[in-house]
Amino acid sequence: MERYVRKYGDAVFINELLKNSEQHISTMQQFNASVYETLTKVVDSAEGYLKGEGRRLAEVVERLSTRVPEMEELGLREIRERLETLLRESEIVIEKLRARLEDVKEGRAAHLTLDELFDSVKELNDLWDTAMRLVNFYKRLYSDLSPLFLITA
Repeated sequence: MERYVRKYGDAVFINELLKNSEQHISTMQQFNASVYETLTKVVDSAEGYLKGEGRRLAEVVERLSTRVPEMEELGLREIRERLETLLRESEIVIEKLRARLEDVKEGRAAHLTLDELFDSVKELNDLWDTAMRLVNFYKRLYSDLSPLFLITA
């Protein structure tokens, strides 16, 4: 009888361990899905921001360059070149992040770093700051010289 109880007790014990293990797997899958959804939103948001603001900055640079070609020598060319490079690099970063997100979703990876993505966002913001300095310079130049245009007209 004692032997039977021991075996039965072990079977119950083993079933409890298996149940806990299965619960862990289920919880881990839910966690991975939740992390995947949240990080996908972050990556999508950053991608939209980079593309939208990159396109807007390219338009500002192009319009300013067309209107005042001398601005090319004052840094506009560097902004354009860096913007083109940044947009290409950010596409690669986003592709790598999406692949990594799939690994997270499927449980093959438990972490993901967004440093490169946010470095791209920061660099785009820095390019915007530089471009705005050129726009403000042009504004000051125009407002300082506009009385001369009126006199000569």
